[in-house]
Amino acid sequence: MSASRLSAAERAGASAAFGSARAPRSTRGQIIDSVVGTPPASVSPDLVAENPENPREEYDKVYITSLGQNMREVGQIQAATVMTRLAFLVSHPEHKEAIPSDREYVAIDGHCRLRAARQAGIDLRITVDDSPAGTREDLLAAALSANHFRKDLTPIEEAKAIEALVEFHGSAAAVVSVLGGAINDSWISTRRTLLKLPDEIQQKVADKEVPIAIARKAGSLPTPEERTAYVETEMAARAAAQAEKPKPVRGRAAAAAKRQAPPASAEPVQETPPSAPAGTTTTPASSVPEPRGETNSAPASEPPLDWTDPDGIAATILERCSSAVVEGIARKLLSSL
Repeated sequence: MSASRLSAAERAGASAAFGSARAPRSTRGQIIDSVVGTPPASVSPDLVAENPENPREEYDKVYITSLGQNMREVGQIQAATVMTRLAFLVSHPEHKEAIPSDREYVAIDGHCRLRAARQAGIDLRITVDDSPAGTREDLLAAALSANHFRKDLTPIEEAKAIEALVEFHGSAAAVVSVLGGAINDSWISTRRTLLKLPDEIQQKVADKEVPIAIARKAGSLPTPEERTAYVETEMAARAAAQAEKPKPVRGRAAAAAKRQAPPASAEPVQETPPSAPAGTTTTPASSVPEPRGETNSAPASEPPLDWTDPDGIAATILERCSSAVVEGIARKLLSSL
């Protein structure tokens, strides 16, 4: 290729997907994009998983290399057909372990184009077709009723999904019936209230900077100005109260404090009774055991746990619990939100 003739890839410049590090989107992003948003026209091939049900096992390496070079220089003529990971797993739950969590899509048609794009280092043009998994409402219902999907959602994303379902089915009660009791009317009401908040407050709720309790109360106020003012006032008061509380001493600092504490008073040394004269028989005195719990030294007491201090609670759990127990606690808390 001459210096004056540039390939299509060179004229277009570096791919945005490969030119910068992009964090993989979770199931929550797939729900918003595929159900209440617009899917992209092209993605990094690293975000597309191969279909576990694809019967082809062998690929012609020479053909894949040639196809990749052609796609780089001329362009991809035909888009690959994909399903979102969510839709694919709704249709094929038995493949949950086979589809990595950092993949957003699953290839349905175009596995050679997928491999060629990956080898050539270019984006893959895609067409998203989730129709085999059912309607959009079917996907939303599946996502909200299954814990392994729902734990990936932020409260705002849950609220948007619920709003779409309520609009489709006509009422919150109908949505509760559709979801088979996975959620209740109170939960639906709380989530829908969040959508009344200004966008910047919604983002803070999604980022867990504003607690649900404060956001829910703010959403019930009549005007956007009152909602914003309430959140700002409550968060300022929360920060001030947190700053006034003494930080509990834990971990290494607590251990160091215990080492520096004065030692407990020692028990008095009992005198050794005089030995009996030779040839005499002594009757051993009956040994009376010390009553349990009556000791002169008391164990050092730890400061009481402040249940309004997230950092202190987390530090205590990490200090006293194994990693398996910590993971179990985290899963339980996430599933109960």
